[in-house]
Amino acid sequence: MRLTKQDKINIYLLYQKGYPYSKVQRYYPIGKSNFYYLTQVLDRFGVCWLDRPRHKWTKEEKLKAINRVLLNHETQIGVALDLGLSSDGILANWIRDYRKNGYNVIDKPIGRPRKKTITKRNQKKIKPEDKKIKELEEELLYLRAENAYLKALRELAIEDQKKQK
Repeated sequence: MRLTKQDKINIYLLYQKGYPYSKVQRYYPIGKSNFYYLTQVLDRFGVCWLDRPRHKWTKEEKLKAINRVLLNHETQIGVALDLGLSSDGILANWIRDYRKNGYNVIDKPIGRPRKKTITKRNQKKIKPEDKKIKELEEELLYLRAENAYLKALRELAIEDQKKQK
């Protein structure tokens, strides 16, 4: 279950009143590390941090953050707090991807790639060879269906002849 903005504010208010994690957890489904990270971020940046627009991190910004952890030996949580990331797990993912990609930062596009459909607008963009292949595939599918139909029809005719004899 995902916490709403109001839930996060309520958690922070309970924390400020002195409620420990064990009491807050009874009312809101939040992990212990997420609770402490949320309270530290809100202590540092204030509740207005929840209203910030989504930030698209550039390769350079990611690399600086990764280098702070790997080269300067700062903690992941400390760097994530300084940057105001919504979770310290984001930085852990950046570091994992950085190591997996041969120590290169790669920008991943956000969301799912668009499905390629043929419309009047993008029909001109399709190569003539691709169009011909598509037509031949459709014709092949039609002929296979017709062939299966004729085979079934022939089998029925043979069965009828056997029944008559």
